[in-house]
Amino acid sequence: MKNPDRGERYNPRQQETYWQQFWHENRFFKFNSIDPRPLFTIDTPPPTISGKLHLGHAFSYSQAEAVAAWLRMQGYNVRYPFGLDNNGLPTERLAEREKGINPFNSGVTEFRQACAGIIRRYTSKYEEFFRRLGFRWDLDLEYSTISPEIQRLSQEVFLKLYKCGLIYRKKSPVLYCPECKTSVAQAEVEDKEQEGTFYDLVFRRRDDKEEILIATTRPELLPACVAVFVHPKDERYQHLIGQTVVTPLGKEVKVIADEKVSPQKGTGIVMCCTYGDRTDVYWRETYNLPEIIILDEQGNFTNEAALPSAMRGKNLEEGKAIIIELLKKERLIRAERPITHDVGVHERCGKPIEIIPTLQWFVKILEMKPQLLAAAEKINWYPPFMKKRYLDWINGLNWDWCISRGRFFGIPIPVFYCQECQATILPDKEKLPIDPQLDRKEGNCPHCGSKNIKGERAVLDTWFTSALTPDINNNHPLNGPLTGKMYPMSMRPNGHDIIRTWVTYSILMGLFLHGSPPWKDLMISGHILAKKGEKISKKTGGGIYDPMELAEAHSADALRYVLLGGSLGQDVYFDEEELREGQRLVTKIYNAGRFVLLNLRDFDPKIEINEESLEAIDRWILYQAQETANNMKGEFERYEFGKAKQIFEDFFWKDFCNNYLEIIKGRVYGNDKTRRLSAQYALYQTYLAILKMVAPFLPHISEEMYHSYYEQSSSGLRLNSGKDKGYFFQHEKVPSIHLSVWPITSPRPPRIDSKIQRGAELAFQLITEVRKANTEIKRGKKEPFIGILVVCDPDKKGILSPFLDDLKNFSRVQQIILEEKRPDKIDGFLLIFL
Repeated sequence: MKNPDRGERYNPRQQETYWQQFWHENRFFKFNSIDPRPLFTIDTPPPTISGKLHLGHAFSYSQAEAVAAWLRMQGYNVRYPFGLDNNGLPTERLAEREKGINPFNSGVTEFRQACAGIIRRYTSKYEEFFRRLGFRWDLDLEYSTISPEIQRLSQEVFLKLYKCGLIYRKKSPVLYCPECKTSVAQAEVEDKEQEGTFYDLVFRRRDDKEEILIATTRPELLPACVAVFVHPKDERYQHLIGQTVVTPLGKEVKVIADEKVSPQKGTGIVMCCTYGDRTDVYWRETYNLPEIIILDEQGNFTNEAALPSAMRGKNLEEGKAIIIELLKKERLIRAERPITHDVGVHERCGKPIEIIPTLQWFVKILEMKPQLLAAAEKINWYPPFMKKRYLDWINGLNWDWCISRGRFFGIPIPVFYCQECQATILPDKEKLPIDPQLDRKEGNCPHCGSKNIKGERAVLDTWFTSALTPDINNNHPLNGPLTGKMYPMSMRPNGHDIIRTWVTYSILMGLFLHGSPPWKDLMISGHILAKKGEKISKKTGGGIYDPMELAEAHSADALRYVLLGGSLGQDVYFDEEELREGQRLVTKIYNAGRFVLLNLRDFDPKIEINEESLEAIDRWILYQAQETANNMKGEFERYEFGKAKQIFEDFFWKDFCNNYLEIIKGRVYGNDKTRRLSAQYALYQTYLAILKMVAPFLPHISEEMYHSYYEQSSSGLRLNSGKDKGYFFQHEKVPSIHLSVWPITSPRPPRIDSKIQRGAELAFQLITEVRKANTEIKRGKKEPFIGILVVCDPDKKGILSPFLDDLKNFSRVQQIILEEKRPDKIDGFLLIFL
């Protein structure tokens, strides 16, 4: 790999790919299982193969990547893997869209082959996506959740939990997506605001003509009405409690009092249909109500006798229109009112969820609520307030976890059923992984001897496998002697929207399998938003921005600059203008480096310099750099990467570029070798510290300047770079800036007294005034000045004196005179330009 001559301007497009190739070829970030340094393991979220990666992926993954880079510089042996969540419904729907294949019409084998082809194509795309953004993870640790090894692990866990009585099979009302034709878990349902209509339906008392108006948004469920409910303290309906009323379809049902009714919603009286929502499920079980099922698993109305004949076999939309027309014809709708309300939809397709009784597999989660709540106290939550979101979710759980999915490209549920005695038959562990749909069960039923045995057709919820990522990482074959010794993992990065799924299920599995939570720290990120309330995701089309195009147009570093802003756990808006700020920072680091490297050509960093002999401003900048590194470290330890970045920027722009570089230019260009040596020493230590501090955020420009050097060309000195070259590289003997140690700006931590600190502040105040005066000169309002008279109190005179030579060079004056005045005669100091 040759680094082409890039001239005097930094070319991000050219140089970023050069350094990415450099890291890839040298495998700098490969995990070493025998490294004696402290181990830090990251449970990286495996992106779902469900379409093109978007800005939301770049946002969330960049945060953990920056933290991992910082941890390496702290001396940790970082295990930072890459995985792909490529089984289950998201991959299936991608195959349906791109291949135009319907799994319900094609054969199982053909559809699975289509999904496998999709995986192969998108895996390389995903790897290239993260590589282009400068991600420094170990691709050798890559795993696939559909691989035979992970299928085996998932099936082993299923069998273990089943034998322990923690998994069971039952016909029960479940949340069901007619669009995806599968059951879903409570955590996969999200509320979506939609427009609807309240219909006031006419119910009547059985023995008189009193009309009772019941408002509903779903009149199509009226045939499944099995009771009417009112609030026990609602005075309007006290006389109805215990009575019988007649529905608009002529069916008699009881009126029951229950506190779950909201008197303020609709007309304050509701019909219970089996099943319209979760409250209907609760009421049917609590009051032992009958069950009338009018919807099938295709989302069509059944042949149930309770249904008007015109509705039978129709889909939901058609059936709703039919019954509304029927009720209007009979004048049984008194009013219609438009409303906006929350509707439970499937997070994968955005279509409304129904509740349909089917035979499904469940994991016991409700009885684990106390343990799940207690586990939260054993985890460090970053930011801390995210713990409450988890606790609220656990407290609000009212369904066991349905883990069976009526789909095709997932990990098969490893059980067989005897068709004679109905026994559930488990396979031998040694035969895993198996597919009961395709692999016949050998032998006869161990219970009745029948040969009539069929395999389970359902597959596991993809979250069942995702919940095992700590174990997947813990058991990876490249772990060497650390295999099985990485539980709990050090940290998991996690979006706040999947606390209810990935966090909850992973903790549940950790408690089942290990008796403890799966990680020490949880780093919860927010979302990047395209506009108010809309996160950038595949479901929203990924937004108008393509991260790869942004990286090409502005640089990957500039994009990372934007993505690593803000506070942990907070949603942020994407502003394309900030990319220019990111590019401005990249350019400034480059230009500052040009100045530094130009003036270090004759400096040997090995020279011993007594820190006490350094010029005051040089001691000050060394101290400021170390304080910056320490403050950034404190924020990184709390995973507040955005705050750490802001601390760096404040130091780099203000202290280093605007103040320090300006004030020492006269000295580095001058003939006083001793004072120049002091500046060179501070420049070397401080700029090297700057490259280290910015490396987690901007990996390319930091590597570029670490390997940059001046060389003589036919046209003069020319700045260039190369993987085995570079001024800092030659002296530090570390092959990559990303393998270096977090900044220590001098062999010993710099010492600085309050006088130097205060003197620097005063010096920069003077610089500000000089700049103002120079501006006036450029405007032609006065002649150039040759000296400055500084009138101040004796204390300020003493602490300002060590900075005068540098101030004189900066101001380009022949002298600066300090004149004392008593503190009561002057406030601060007064400048008189001569």
